[in-house]
Amino acid sequence: MRLSLVAVTFTHASVVSALVQGNCTVTDPSLRWLTNKLSPQAATACRGQPLQLKNAGRYWGEQYGKNASVVVYPITKEDVSYAVQASKRSPDFAFVCGAHSMTGASSATGFIIDLSWMNTTEILHNVTVGDTTIDTAVAYQGGATWGGVNNATYGSGYCAVGARVSNVGVGGFSPGGGIGFLAGTYGYATDRLRAMEVVLMTGQIACVTKTNQYSDLFFALQGGGGQFGIVTKFYQEAAREPLVSDISIWTVANSSVEQVKQNTVDWFNNNDDPYSLMYYAFGYVPRNLATGASGIQNILVGLRFGNPTNSNQKDFNTTFAPLLANLEIASQASYSLPYAFLTDTLDGFFPYGFRRGFYGPQTTNISVDYLSQVARTYNSYIAQQLSKGDPAPTALWALQYMYPGLNGNLPSSDSATAWPHSIAGHQTLFSPSWNLASDDSIVNSQTIAFNQITHEQQKKLGEVLADYPNYISPDATGRSVYGDNIERLIEIKAKYDPHCRIHNGRVFASPACLSLGKANLFA
Repeated sequence: MRLSLVAVTFTHASVVSALVQGNCTVTDPSLRWLTNKLSPQAATACRGQPLQLKNAGRYWGEQYGKNASVVVYPITKEDVSYAVQASKRSPDFAFVCGAHSMTGASSATGFIIDLSWMNTTEILHNVTVGDTTIDTAVAYQGGATWGGVNNATYGSGYCAVGARVSNVGVGGFSPGGGIGFLAGTYGYATDRLRAMEVVLMTGQIACVTKTNQYSDLFFALQGGGGQFGIVTKFYQEAAREPLVSDISIWTVANSSVEQVKQNTVDWFNNNDDPYSLMYYAFGYVPRNLATGASGIQNILVGLRFGNPTNSNQKDFNTTFAPLLANLEIASQASYSLPYAFLTDTLDGFFPYGFRRGFYGPQTTNISVDYLSQVARTYNSYIAQQLSKGDPAPTALWALQYMYPGLNGNLPSSDSATAWPHSIAGHQTLFSPSWNLASDDSIVNSQTIAFNQITHEQQKKLGEVLADYPNYISPDATGRSVYGDNIERLIEIKAKYDPHCRIHNGRVFASPACLSLGKANLFA
């Protein structure tokens, strides 16, 4: 199978018009032109109309949802191209896939392209995309969610490296780093990309690979996020589907809070199975994770994926026995289920309907003292929120174990991808949720405090690790995330988005973005 992607202009033979909600298209010639070009199954919604309000309510963190003047729901790459062309006069433009990308990047007050209706997934064998041949690819459209991708690949023997929660979108996750459950086994999602279908800001549709004329754009999209164009389809090299996924979630009794830190450090240092991983977390949640009064809990999550190539893999109980040694467990929930359904088990930790953040750097090694510092900071944060009468529902600080070297799946050098990560670290995540806008500053200050603890821990170890792109914190600099690649990314931004059309969220300091006052990622 060979796929070829080219384009600048298209014909539209259908006489059936796309859905239009509202009258904003009546007086706007660009929108009138667009409605005549869109596929019949596509839609345009003006401010206040049902589909526009649906878009405004999609954002995981309530603080990022905006009421756009118009929202377009395309169903084909040509629709996206037409929408990009029609949006050129809008001073505030954004596109949204799953609404879980870099902070604030996917919402605008002007013109939004919502890709959520472009959400199909295919498994393709021996597929050639441009100049690149892939033995087996999971090809997913930019508006898909990981729950949808997993459902499509279930039972096929193949899967994609995806997010840990089912409603996360592929469009922000894939070019933003891509740390998921299987990252320690197969590498990050961004490194498994082999080709992409991208609508540029000119409206041109480009086939982007590592070795064709768009190799610089491919480099930028491997960790640089969505600041360069709209990816309408990703081709990720397929991974082997785990035979089964075993997961246990344990809440640790207060009597064992010191022992659990030592056990976690020992497990991190001694695990020898790339198909097994764990999380250690502080969570403001009910003690039994479902009902009862909320409080600060020490939480362990253990996961073991059935290795399809090793029948002698250690079983779950043997793998996690050292982690549980001498601990008093207050409650436990255990599941054995297909990989495709695993992401649904963690959705409850990250509910919609609150202001929310996702932040966190990495470290290559941990210590009991490091975990104790984090615990003190976390306890202080929760106490502060409670004293203000703004309890933090499902506020979580979590540390994810990453198998050393990602089982041999890291880039060869820091210059190979936009995000420099030839060395992998264990990933932290501070995900607070809160209700009051007046508490935004408290969350920002606590984020900085958590980051400083992890950065100081890594500084002691003598290696600098770049921050994870999709968890960029408010105080993060361009160099702290992109290192020496930042200058090249600014140049690529200027090349593919010369007028700084894409300028919400974290924005590379191209000349146009500087002149608009939108730049915040500097060299």
